[in-house]
Amino acid sequence: MPAQCVPVYTSLCEELLEPLRVHYGIPIVITSGYRSPASNAAAHGVANSQHIATSVYCAADFYVEGMQLNMRPVFDLVRQSSELQFDQLILEHGSASDIIHASWSRAYNRREALEGEVANQSGYTEWPSVA
Repeated sequence: MPAQCVPVYTSLCEELLEPLRVHYGIPIVITSGYRSPASNAAAHGVANSQHIATSVYCAADFYVEGMQLNMRPVFDLVRQSSELQFDQLILEHGSASDIIHASWSRAYNRREALEGEVANQSGYTEWPSVA
């Protein structure tokens, strides 16, 4: 990961991931964080993915250990909490487990919440903002 991305990933951890870990009292498993453009393409990420982090924005995919078969309670907690900051939150359902894609930005946090299949295989459904 480029050094300029470390502060923005630190903010994602401080503003979202660590509060979730504390809330649940169990580990958060990161399945994907920073991606180079080549690794993003290999992961079937969109060209403008926030996984290709900058000093302004970043993204990580994660699950709460032991909850990967149903991450909806985590998704609902985050999207409904005004205290947990995010730019985009996507609940992605895979064949064996769920993950949450979360992005964070120093410039803006749209609080966009979406749901669909892993890697946008079926398109995403937008959830209304509640916070």
